[in-house]
Parts: sequence; C-alpha cells; structure tokens
Amino acid sequence: MKRNITKILLALTIIASACNKKNETITDGDKGQVSIKIAGVSYSDGSGDLQTKASTTKNSSSTSVAQNATVPFNNDLDVKATLTALTSSSTLRASTGNTKMSTTPTVLDNGAKYLIAAYDAAGNYVNNTGVLTYTNTSTDWTMDLSAGTYTFIALAVDPGQTFPTINLNQNLSNITFDVTGADTDLLWKKQSVTVVSGQNNVQNLVLSHVFTEVKATLESTSANVVGNITSMIGGTITPNYQSATFSFASGTYTQGGQSLNRALSFTGTGVTWSSNPALIITEGTTAGKVSFGTVTLNSAQAGVRSGLIELANLSLQKGIKYDLKLRLVPRGALDIPNSNYYWGSANLKAGSPPTAIEAAQYLLGGSHNGGGSQAYCSSVLGTGWQTPAQAEYEQLIAAGKVRGTYNNQTGWFLGTSTLPTTNLDNYMFLPDNKSVIVESGSGNVSTHIPADALGVYWADRTVQGTAKPAVILTATNVYVMPIHQNNAVGIRCMRSK
Repeated sequence: MKRNITKILLALTIIASACNKKNETITDGDKGQVSIKIAGVSYSDGSGDLQTKASTTKNSSSTSVAQNATVPFNNDLDVKATLTALTSSSTLRASTGNTKMSTTPTVLDNGAKYLIAAYDAAGNYVNNTGVLTYTNTSTDWTMDLSAGTYTFIALAVDPGQTFPTINLNQNLSNITFDVTGADTDLLWKKQSVTVVSGQNNVQNLVLSHVFTEVKATLESTSANVVGNITSMIGGTITPNYQSATFSFASGTYTQGGQSLNRALSFTGTGVTWSSNPALIITEGTTAGKVSFGTVTLNSAQAGVRSGLIELANLSLQKGIKYDLKLRLVPRGALDIPNSNYYWGSANLKAGSPPTAIEAAQYLLGGSHNGGGSQAYCSSVLGTGWQTPAQAEYEQLIAAGKVRGTYNNQTGWFLGTSTLPTTNLDNYMFLPDNKSVIVESGSGNVSTHIPADALGVYWADRTVQGTAKPAVILTATNVYVMPIHQNNAVGIRCMRSK
C-alpha cells in the first residue's frame, strides 16, 4: 500500500511540474526581448553658419553649412575665415530619435561611464542598467518586456568624468539634472522601440554630444609673403555658460549662470597652428565671438609683424561640431585652390592710373590700355602685385573653368570645373565686361577683339609695340590670344606666393 501511495504522489508531482512549465512557457510567449548596445558617438545635424558683420562679401545663405568671411589682421594682411558645421558622409541612421546622426560615428572610449534606462508608453519607469563602464567588448543589455512601445534612453560621459546624479525612478517627463561646465562631455540618445511577443528586437545606439564643439586652425598661406607663425597668445570663445539643466526626455538643456570665455590653446610650427577641441555651453546663439591674442609672423619679404583676429556675430548652435579655418592672405587677395599665385579679390576700378579695386568679384571694374597695365596693380595693391602673365592665367584655366553667375552677373569661374553654389570667393570669378571695354586697336585684323567676346582681360604685364596676350571670355570658352595693346580692357591682379 505504501509503495502504491508513493507511486501516486510521484506521478502527481511530475504532472504538477509539467503544468508549471507549461504556464511559464505561456507567460514568456507573451513577451518580447530587446537587446541594446552602444554603437558609437556622433554629433547632431545643424545649420549654424558664420555670420560676421566685418565682411563686405559674405554669403548669407541660411541653408549653407559653411560660410566665408574676411576680417583685417593688420595693415597688410587679411584673415579669410570659414566656419563649417560638420555633416555626415555616412548614410547610417541609428534611430528615429530626436537627434540625427551627423558626423561619422566614433567608438565610445574605453572607460566611459554609461547607463541605459527604459520607460513605458506613458513615461513610467521600467528598468535601468545602473552606471556601467564601457569597453570595446561590452555586451548587449537585454530585457524581456511585455508587448508594447517603450522609450530607451542612453547617457554617457567620457572616461574620468563624473557621471551625473539622476533620479530615474519617476515619470520620464519630470527627469532633469544639472551639469556644471562643458568639461563634462555629455552624450545622449533616445530610442523608441516596439516590442512584439516572441521576437528579439536588436538596437544599436549612436550617442550624440549634447554640447557644442569648436576646433580652430590658423594657416599662413605663404611662408615667403605672409610668413611662418612664430607665436600665438591663445584664443577665446563666447558665449560659454557655467552650467546647464538637462532634460533626460528631450536631450535639450537650458543654460545657466554667467557666460565666461572658453580658452582655445594652440600648438604648431611653420605655417599651420591648430587648437584643442573646445566644448561650450551655448543657448544657440547668433552672437558668438572668437578672439585671438597677438599672432606673430616672420616672413622673408616683410620680416617680423603681428596682428589680432576677432570674429563676431557667429552662429553657434547646440550640439554641433564646428571646424573654424582661418587663413592669412595679403590684403585684397584670393587664395585660389590649385594655383601657385594669389589673385586679386576684384577687378581694378576705372582711372588712369586706377586708385582702387572693386568691392566684389562680380563688379565689372574699369578698362585700361595695354601700354600702362604693367604698373597699375602695384600702384593700387602694393609691392609684389602685377598684371598676370599668360602662363599664370593658363595655369588657372587648366585647373578648371565653368560658366556661371555671381550676384546675377554672368561670367566664368576659374580654378574649378564644378559650378560653385556657395563660398564663391574660393574661386576666381571673371565677370563679362564687354560693356566697359574700348576697342582702339589697328593693324593686323588678327589682333582685333573677337566679335563673340563677352569679356576681355590683359594677360601680359610688358609694354609691346602692337599686340599682347589677353584672356577672352565667350559664352562657351575661355582662352588666351593676342589683341592690340591700344585696346582698353579689364585687369585682375595677381602676385606670387
């Protein structure tokens, strides 16, 4: 009898165990799994452009990610400044969260502190990882959740930085915390995830920097003419607020405290010096300012000289990575890519001799006969400036030419084969100037200005008895041919580097 009772109890135990297992399987089947891993770090998209009142030729396109400006350095030199909001060359998109990926992602540094928290559709707290230390072998964080929509938020700081104190166990919409200073490089990502029963949803999060980064490079465009950079007294950026109150749900912040200067420390040798990347807390300003102390140069031609650099009214938006390039050039010069020469920033004005250049490249300028053209550029722009020679124009034409417009004026861009739509002063633009040229040549018909010419510029700085080379602009081509030097045509100046 006892043996039978024992057998019956054992059978009942087995049946009960099977039922329990069956119930567990049913419960698990109502859930889905979410696996989340930190896939990298990037910066958000933005449209912050350089907007400085110091420039007379600025491109104010609000859709451009970069804009040029010119500010004085001293009596002899200008600074050509370009502020670029860096954008992505990658098509990767980590999520449909509030912050778009912009720069190509980099790996989160080993030793960075991070956490991931989960909230339900109503914003109620579900779970979090606690503060973890990242390594490149870190595994996914995995959760089993009932079917539905959830919000996951990741937050991280760089190695050695203090992780903020956050009360996560409350409704997501109420969570804020304070950060003191932009030295804490705060990284954030929000991800909406739909959990489906019985499925594993894998999410790779690319974190975005919350604060704004600016890195500057100062370049002398010629050791001979401009000079090597021998010393720099550091630069500063404003605004840079003392603190920020951060919204965990939105990834945005409100600046607090006073605005203080953020230091830029430069190192370098020769013609190029670069700064450290500087993080700033900004309200999303269009009144940003970058200032430099004394910059000292030493050139073969001009010896030792120095000057100051100040850029005002900069657009510095939240969470954007900016590249600020500053190039020192002779006053009135364009530093054209693919050219061994500086080119004038505009045509010579009318007059005999002329006394100035036009304020912008698209202005036609005046006409000047070939007999005196060799001295006009130096009389206006100073020692070293000359009327271009044929070979110098031909080198620029060979680097690229494309017909287009600048401020509604037709002409040709030289130094590029692709029509520029922004930063037009990165290339030389010769406007059609047929309306100001004066034909007075005689003799051989081969030295007449061609009938289809829309623009003509001298391409020789010598005095000749009859004909000298000139650049001819037509509707379809740019080329050099001799015309009678008694003709009066345009002049765009140049000088060697």
